[in-house]
Amino acid sequence: MKDLPNTSVREMAIEDIQELAGAYAEAAERAKAAGFDGIQIHSAHGYLLSQFLSPAFNQRQDEYGGSIYNRSRIHYDIIQGIRRTVGQDYPILVKLNCQDFIENGLSLDDSLQAAHRLANAGVDAIELSGGVIKTGRLEPSRTGINSLEKEAYFRDEARVFKREIDIPLILVGGIRSYELAEKLVETGDVDYISMCRPFIMEPGLINRWASGDHSKALCKSDNACLESGRKGTGVCCFVKKLSPKR
Repeated sequence: MKDLPNTSVREMAIEDIQELAGAYAEAAERAKAAGFDGIQIHSAHGYLLSQFLSPAFNQRQDEYGGSIYNRSRIHYDIIQGIRRTVGQDYPILVKLNCQDFIENGLSLDDSLQAAHRLANAGVDAIELSGGVIKTGRLEPSRTGINSLEKEAYFRDEARVFKREIDIPLILVGGIRSYELAEKLVETGDVDYISMCRPFIMEPGLINRWASGDHSKALCKSDNACLESGRKGTGVCCFVKKLSPKR
């Protein structure tokens, strides 16, 4: 990997923020024209929009910093711009941290306030996640998920969200068992469930469950798939790759 050129870090100017909001609207327009059923805005895990929400990252002194109202302003600008571009009926989802789980990070209360603002701006559903990448055991993709108790590790926060917001709630994070996925929806803790790593190991998992085979997802939650992606060698399941062909 080549060394990156020396660059200086600076706070985004208002013009940068406006340009970014416009870029999101243009991307949404392309997605709709390409035939996608909807779009999702990623505002979790310590990426840019997540950093705007988090006091640990957002040190701005203008209208985009300070209160959670201000820290979520860029999201409001982006969603409004997208709505003007794609219309009122095109689905917009947002992936949101319930908490950052780091010192001075986004709190549950602030996240709820941001969720209310997103809903008022025209978001159709929220996918609830949490944590910041590379922060230890409370990062978004946790390892060692080998029991029901360790699955769905944001479910307590999801219950709070479900009581407070009026738009559909999707839960992601460590869901591996059919019975738990079904229970989360049947009990009203969430409206939908979402998974990532299990599909890297087993793309046909949902078809298997639908066929009546409700055994646990084969994913080992070792994160080797994510490490390969970060190294630029492609995202794949190494357990599956190294297993004897059937």
